[in-house]
Amino acid sequence: MKKVTIGVLLLAALFMNGCSAVMALQGDKDPNLAVIQKGNSKAVVEGELRSPIHTEQLDSGNIISTYQYTIGNEPSAGRAAVYVLLDLGTCFISELLTMPLEMAFDGKGETRQIKVEYTREGEIIKIS
Repeated sequence: MKKVTIGVLLLAALFMNGCSAVMALQGDKDPNLAVIQKGNSKAVVEGELRSPIHTEQLDSGNIISTYQYTIGNEPSAGRAAVYVLLDLGTCFISELLTMPLEMAFDGKGETRQIKVEYTREGEIIKIS
């Protein structure tokens, strides 16, 4: 009976191995907002921020697009490496602390919006 309990514990530890490390590697890189400048094209902006969440066409023919993005949710290889070392050094007992800790911070970040006005040809003329 004791062997079965130890076997189950070892199997559970193997399944838990790397959970916090994998979670630390997930996320989105912060967008490079430096590319959003007057004169650049819509394709450059959407390469960084993806599709707009709202688009409005003005009477002048210009287009105002609203983009939503998140900062502060980047993946961390360093944090993942520390979790793996802790797992190895503590026979995966550290997962009892690191996994809930990573879950608490997973998906966190600050969501922001930016509005960009384009000409008919798709060139940036105003950023707000």
